[in-house]
Amino acid sequence: MVSFRSSLSRKACAIALLALYLAGAPATASAQPRASEPALKAAIIVNMLMFVDWPQYPGLISNQLRICYLDSSPVAEALNEANGKSIRNKTVQVQKKSIDTLRSCNAIYLSSADQPLLPEVLALVRDQPVLLVSDSPAYLQQGTMLNLDVAAGRIVFDFDLRAARQAKLQVSSKALRLARRIIE
Repeated sequence: MVSFRSSLSRKACAIALLALYLAGAPATASAQPRASEPALKAAIIVNMLMFVDWPQYPGLISNQLRICYLDSSPVAEALNEANGKSIRNKTVQVQKKSIDTLRSCNAIYLSSADQPLLPEVLALVRDQPVLLVSDSPAYLQQGTMLNLDVAAGRIVFDFDLRAARQAKLQVSSKALRLARRIIE
């Protein structure tokens, strides 16, 4: 049974994710500066981790959430801002990794510069509990799970639930409700 406090915490997380999602909406007559596109994408990636449950798996450290990337990019640099933060009693670790060490990651961000390595990454983590994130629609068609995009001046995301289930990841329906498109 889910405790009231846990339920309240999940609701607060859903509201935070919704706020970040809406933050990408076109600016009106507001004087406040908007966050950059890479910062918004990084925030969505980090907040999505609140809504994913990973199975126990050798190589994953139970008190950490590791977000990894291969090549530096504006989004990868923005992800570094989350280093050391706490999500669901786990410490976020953002790390640049080599391809042979990716299995120790909970989530991997793949930039457009990683395109030549995509088949190798997909083969390496196939059936492993790793959330694959990209910002290229072509990557989503090839096996990543969460794809970030810009539509009508807003950051939106598509989610491949089939790929997540194959990786034995449980994704909250609260987060999926915010997706532009869900592939089942």
